[in-house]
Amino acid sequence: MTLRRPVRLALILGAVSALMASMFGGTAFAETTKERVLREGKIVIGIHNRTPWGFRDEATGQAVGWHPDLLRAAFSELGIKEVDFRVTEFGALIPGLLAGRFDAVASGLSITPERCLQVAFGAPDLKVHDAAIVLTGNPKQIHGFEDIVSKKIIMGAGRGSVSVRNATAAGVPEANMLLFPDIEANISALRSGRIDVTVVSSPTAIGLLSSGKLKGLESATPFVTTDEQATYAAVAFRSDDQDLRALWDERLLALKQDGTASKVMAKYGFGESELVPESVTMEKLCGAGGAGK
Repeated sequence: MTLRRPVRLALILGAVSALMASMFGGTAFAETTKERVLREGKIVIGIHNRTPWGFRDEATGQAVGWHPDLLRAAFSELGIKEVDFRVTEFGALIPGLLAGRFDAVASGLSITPERCLQVAFGAPDLKVHDAAIVLTGNPKQIHGFEDIVSKKIIMGAGRGSVSVRNATAAGVPEANMLLFPDIEANISALRSGRIDVTVVSSPTAIGLLSSGKLKGLESATPFVTTDEQATYAAVAFRSDDQDLRALWDERLLALKQDGTASKVMAKYGFGESELVPESVTMEKLCGAGGAGK
């Protein structure tokens, strides 16, 4: 029996698809995240609503901050008109990325070898030291982890934060640390006297204190840290999205070269101490972690 032309065509196309699938690892060509983002003109970014990293402006409802401002500037040049920022808890950023709820996460994540096993980080965009928030006048004269250890200070910090890792490495006993899920709980504990100090990243401290909402609190100045304790923030992508990560790195470099990155740094109170040295790269920071590959 002679097959009708549409049926013959369908069979031919099916055979071609099967042949291509067998030639390329058992799967047909699939659109990458980068290709979809460029085609749709839309990218979804996870943030955790924390100043100055990425937060909702109370007046406009628009996401603003260090990473939102950079991402909009970077992707607008590529015709990506919609940068959709979605808020979640800090601890849900990487799980949400891996589950496909976001195309990238940009909320002050520090590059660590452990995280490099899970995600593909872009180039480091901000140098981050620890900072301490205390009651006005710094009554216990806390100026570094050494004081927290020697004076048996009760320290608060974010659960899973790099500050906890640095405090532990500096000798702060686990019994002297109370860990909280968010900065609001930290600040509440500080005000109520449950802790004597809360240790956060320097950009977070800058953002919180510049907001004018922390009456009766101040930054412990100085809070001495070493360059070895510094971490570096970056935007994170899924390990399979190396092409999207590479595109972001290209655009970030362009923003640094044309002065846009410097303007955004100044806007959020960052200075020379937050600049990333040219010698610091994602590959070096990931180390044995594998650079997210």
